[in-house]
Amino acid sequence: MDRRFGLLQKENGSRIPLESINIHVDVQGFTAHVVASMKYSNKEENPIEAIYIFPLDEQAAVCGFQATIDGRTIVAEVQEKEEARDTYDDAISSGQSAFLLEESDESSDIFQISVGNLPPKKEALVELRFVTELSVEAEGRVVFVLPTVLNPRYSPADSTASLSTQIPRAASVDSPYSFEFAMKVKATSAISEITSPSNTLRVEIDENDNTQAKVGLAESHKFDKDVVVHVLTREPFKPEAIVENGIKIEGKEDGEGFMWNPVVMLNFFPEFKSSESSEKGEFIFVVDRSGSMGGSRMDSAKETLLLFLKSLPDGCYFNVVGFGSSYKTLFKKSELYNDANLKKATDLAKSMQADLGGTEILSPLQWVFSQEHVKGHPRQLFLLTDGEVGNTAQVINTVQKNSSNTRCFTFGIGSGVSTALIKGVARAGKGTAEFVTSQEDRLQVKIIKTLKRALQPVISDVSVAWDLTEGWTVQQIPSSLPPLFSGDRLVVYGLVKPSENAKQGMNKVRLQGTFGNNEKVEHLITFNTSLLPKGCVRDKVTNVSVFLHRLAAKTLIQEKQDDLNEAYNRGVENEEHKTLLISLSKSANVVSKLTSFVAVDSESHQSVSGPLQRQVVPSFNVAYNHSARKCKKKSMFGFGLTAIGRASRPASAQEQKRVKKAKGSKFSNPIRQKKKSFGGRLSKAACAFVDAERDEVTKHKQEQAEDVPALLSVISLQKASGAWDLTDQLVSLCGKSRDSLITGCSAAIAVDKSEGNLLWATALALVLLMGKFGDKKDEWEMVADKGKKWMKKNLPVNVKYDEMLNFAAAAVGVQI
Repeated sequence: MDRRFGLLQKENGSRIPLESINIHVDVQGFTAHVVASMKYSNKEENPIEAIYIFPLDEQAAVCGFQATIDGRTIVAEVQEKEEARDTYDDAISSGQSAFLLEESDESSDIFQISVGNLPPKKEALVELRFVTELSVEAEGRVVFVLPTVLNPRYSPADSTASLSTQIPRAASVDSPYSFEFAMKVKATSAISEITSPSNTLRVEIDENDNTQAKVGLAESHKFDKDVVVHVLTREPFKPEAIVENGIKIEGKEDGEGFMWNPVVMLNFFPEFKSSESSEKGEFIFVVDRSGSMGGSRMDSAKETLLLFLKSLPDGCYFNVVGFGSSYKTLFKKSELYNDANLKKATDLAKSMQADLGGTEILSPLQWVFSQEHVKGHPRQLFLLTDGEVGNTAQVINTVQKNSSNTRCFTFGIGSGVSTALIKGVARAGKGTAEFVTSQEDRLQVKIIKTLKRALQPVISDVSVAWDLTEGWTVQQIPSSLPPLFSGDRLVVYGLVKPSENAKQGMNKVRLQGTFGNNEKVEHLITFNTSLLPKGCVRDKVTNVSVFLHRLAAKTLIQEKQDDLNEAYNRGVENEEHKTLLISLSKSANVVSKLTSFVAVDSESHQSVSGPLQRQVVPSFNVAYNHSARKCKKKSMFGFGLTAIGRASRPASAQEQKRVKKAKGSKFSNPIRQKKKSFGGRLSKAACAFVDAERDEVTKHKQEQAEDVPALLSVISLQKASGAWDLTDQLVSLCGKSRDSLITGCSAAIAVDKSEGNLLWATALALVLLMGKFGDKKDEWEMVADKGKKWMKKNLPVNVKYDEMLNFAAAAVGVQI
């Protein structure tokens, strides 16, 4: 096994080992609170400055950061970012131990931590806390993801290089370290199952309360993918309101502020049916063809593009754009969906390769937005990428500027994908975001689900009406709500504020909107305001009891940051918004773009000599071609450390710039840029059990994989109109002779004539889909609907659709 370690000293290369990693997750309904603890031991003779970075979901609220050294626990506080950097620099310059946690300037899903002056012969226990909303996917699975992969992100030539590209390769050592993952689940209803596409789990559902469970890993995690856990309950789409009491945090003056008042979290799952389905539209599929998309990612993208193309409605307009360092378009402008243009597109889908270099996503998007719109066909853009880009903010800003005329749907493929990019583009483009982190989690299903959304009318003019008991007011978060698709989950927070004479009782909240032809939609949730008195004191800022307040604060911070970005795009500096954002971040103890966590151990003092030097030290496996800008997926986990040694050279002017009030020599505070992957071990008995289970899973995967080419073969033969032709390939897929298939046709259909041939072939293709690939209906459903519609339109008056299918099923020998 390839052993890894956390710290290196520059001068002699000796290691300062990472001894243990502990991840504790508390899932409550649609939210999770995570505590990550990392123990390090400096066995060297000198103090060390250590640096590491880690990925998180962009919606996660980092709300606690502390360290314990030599028996002293130092709890970090939130300060304005530059102030926090100065505090950290001053501390390490004077020989004190200090800690700094920052959200990366390049992307809201990358964080960086500095540990300054880790004393010699001492241990450091670093603890990070964050809370996050959990997504709800197909069949109502609540999905928890622990990011353990941060792939190198391509930075265009005119932008600052991403921190992730500066991480070097790992070295092997003899000393292993432990990794523990423990999860507690409290679901909203009885738990049906808990599974994982990434790991083998140990699951214990409480016999006395089947809404609760304990989850652990049954084998060591290899860190080539994120840890993903799915929780399926019996009532996954039940609307719910959760109320959390306001608190007063000891040491914080917040008497009437954000944390002082109660917060309610509303979870809506609006479903509505419509017979309306638009066949008009301009559909543009933008697919990542950079080097990092090679292998299975590109294979999946090719299959997905083929399925997407065949599922488009007849009469629409479409185009395909592939991008890398450059971009290529199928057509010079969007073209009509017909057999000739569809043939060109499917040929591209079959031959497409990951051969376009780096990941410059901005240029192809700008090209799409610059194209003239097809009148009467609203533009829908489908972006598929592994999200390994460094100019995330620039991309999101461009999408936001064009959101009035182009709706954007995004798909993140693979572990390590940038959630900031995928979710940010979808939010800015008023669409939805989907993620695929494993082969079991099929991209084809999600692309078709999204295409169905794009063809259906949405709930527009969405708002929430708060009918509160007397004496209560509410601040809604976010203040404006996006358009909704049927089955989408909508999360709304309310900071509810009671007056002195506020009454207790039931409150009603209505989700309202307009659907289709001005049809009004309404969904109701109730909650009780029988709350604890405000001012309930908590003695720790990281107390889990306020996780809804943290999430509400993160949502409001994100809204304010989006407002700042929009104002910046207009050339406006909004100082009032900045002040409000910083105040909110401090009050709620949630880090933001403008704030950071910083902690200083005032009791520690170590002698220091010489300036800090930025040093690249091997820390994990990564292949990165700087000339071609091609990234290859490798294992990374963001809770490792890399040491920055001390050299004898004088500090440069640029290095000294960061320090304003150093009390000794003036040192630089180098950019946080390194990290470390790690693993664990199993007993021989456990390994044997896992191997046997893996063999069974592998066999099942192989059987499923054999079905995929056959399914795609059937789909690939469909015409733009929805019909099939009785080709030799379709006959072969039916597994019968041509003569026997023709003999089985209804006498009312003249197979020897062109239209009869198409009708009978279409019936055969449809029963093939239904009879042999019923478990993949989510993938072929739109293809079949198009075929069914064409058949019903073209069948003779005396022939019924169902009768034709029965004849076809008998001829092929399948049941439907």
